[in-house]
Amino acid sequence: MESKKFFYLAGLPRTGSTVLGEILNQNENIHVSPASPLSEIISEVLAKWRVNTVTLRAYKHPEQLPNVWRGIRDGMYQHRAEPCIIDKSWAWHMNDAIDAARDVLGEEMKVICPVDDIADCLASFIMLIRGNPDYVSFIDEFLRNQRAELSDANRCAAMMDPKIPTSVGWCYQNLKQTWQGKNRDNLLLIERSDLVSDPETVLGRIYDFLDIPEQATWGDGQTHYFDRIEKEIAEDDGAAYGIPNLHRLAPKLRDRQWAAKDVLGKQLFFKYKRMEFWRPKKRNF
Repeated sequence: MESKKFFYLAGLPRTGSTVLGEILNQNENIHVSPASPLSEIISEVLAKWRVNTVTLRAYKHPEQLPNVWRGIRDGMYQHRAEPCIIDKSWAWHMNDAIDAARDVLGEEMKVICPVDDIADCLASFIMLIRGNPDYVSFIDEFLRNQRAELSDANRCAAMMDPKIPTSVGWCYQNLKQTWQGKNRDNLLLIERSDLVSDPETVLGRIYDFLDIPEQATWGDGQTHYFDRIEKEIAEDDGAAYGIPNLHRLAPKLRDRQWAAKDVLGKQLFFKYKRMEFWRPKKRNF
């Protein structure tokens, strides 16, 4: 049986990764997962291996670790028939993950990374928290444990804390380190605004980056539709994150109907403005 090709989806939270994944899922040869535990499991295995336990010292074969990694990865998606798997996790754009895949598997990871204005990422979370007052979000739970006031300023500060795994700040810091280092070519950064305004071009860039064909899926020859977007796998966001409908999708690709400046207010908006390291810096003449 021919082995699957594996690719990865990471980037920044609230930047369109879910809608991009569902658009790619319209291709019958691709499966894009929802948020996946695969990176966490692989990380735990690597950490255990590096401890070099007694049993590993007693019986160590050079193919053990690569085979275990591939076995876990293949087993995770044994139930999927698609030849191309795109696993979604905020950890995949980390240097550690890319270096480990290169060193252990001899593979160059290809990671799609949706990005957006940092202020927009934060404002999106703030709107969802405000819209679900009967739930305690994972952000507010963190603040309560710190005995901090549940204010938007504190929420943004917590979300930008790089020490909190999978926070906006954690994803941002790791993405920045990778983008500015030797592994930049392993990343394809996709601006959310480009996905909304010109999805055909964005998808073309993705297929070129992954080096897989963009095959027609529908009877009319279309590969993708942008006005018939459906969620393949529903996630219990309320139970997992304390934010219901965190990954809910509209059936039609569209831009946001709000502005971050209006959501955050001027002070917070300007505090988190112009942090987008991947964009060329504007010069003042």
